[in-house]
Amino acid sequence: MRTLVVALVALSAALPAFAAPPSRVELTFAITMGDLRIGEAREVLEHDGRRYHVVSESTPRGIAALLISDVRRESRGAVTAGGLRPERFEETGRRGGARMAKFDWAAGELTLVNGKVVRTVALPRGTLDQGSLAYALAFRPLAGSGFSVHVTDGRGVKQYRYREIGDETLKTPIGALRTRRFEKVRGPDDKRGFEFWLATDRDLLPVKLRYVERNGDVFDSSITEIKTQ
Repeated sequence: MRTLVVALVALSAALPAFAAPPSRVELTFAITMGDLRIGEAREVLEHDGRRYHVVSESTPRGIAALLISDVRRESRGAVTAGGLRPERFEETGRRGGARMAKFDWAAGELTLVNGKVVRTVALPRGTLDQGSLAYALAFRPLAGSGFSVHVTDGRGVKQYRYREIGDETLKTPIGALRTRRFEKVRGPDDKRGFEFWLATDRDLLPVKLRYVERNGDVFDSSITEIKTQ
């Protein structure tokens, strides 16, 4: 069985991806809380059809800079016929210390580094990280109106269900964008929410992200600029 799994992983790495955005994409977002702009974010996706690299940097502005630190996330790995397959995820800037996730697909193990705490857990098939999640559907087809996926943030790995709410047109500084809107399905005890909007005419790139904290605070990251090459 182990030999079969390794063979399938190797085969998927050799096959071309279902779809792909341009080889380099730079996205700039305004971060808001209600009507108050509290920062900005910049994300860069690079890939050559076989390897990918995502860097995300968020910078608070104004009074928010006194309460929130700059956060940098980085995800890198392979582009396969089944979509993105992360190999390493890192996050720095949070007060709790750096986080990291190392993916060993051959062994089926995920090594988590949260500050000084290091542990190894089972690696579920198709696991993504917080840096690659928003780009996953740009590299693979979606069957049906939702999907389930395991996601790691360097502290642990959890399974989430996302459903497609429907089509929505967003008014943005770069014009009206037709999008597909998705949201995390939350259970009765899940206080954290996450939604994302993918632009149908822009290679299903994320153009809006919404985070809902446990206390009910809502933060939106809305696109202000897209550069591709």
